[in-house]
Amino acid sequence: MAPEYLTHGQLTEKADVYSFGVLLLETVTVRHNSTSKTSEYIDGLVTLTWKKKFQAGTLEELYDPNLMLQNHHDNNIQNDVTRAVHVGLQCTQETSSLRPTMSKALQMLTTEEHLL
Repeated sequence: MAPEYLTHGQLTEKADVYSFGVLLLETVTVRHNSTSKTSEYIDGLVTLTWKKKFQAGTLEELYDPNLMLQNHHDNNIQNDVTRAVHVGLQCTQETSSLRPTMSKALQMLTTEEHLL
């Protein structure tokens, strides 16, 4: 759940963008985000992906091994998975104004523009 919903009960389009980002991360990693309505969300999938893997340059350790095993010879698949993680991270920014719109998130997923 979006931080602003947990702290203020605000449901906005940007809260939906946050949920979409979590869904992207869950799909790629086959892990579930914390479902707690307390501050435990900080230790969820988003933080694991950002703080422990993206910043360390070890995102590949999070990818679903079955997804990568079936497509290990296809560099495009790995690029697409990495792109999905990057978009997921942008959608889950803690500050809602920093998140893209849903249309921008879709554009980032479907074009070759540089992300992070």
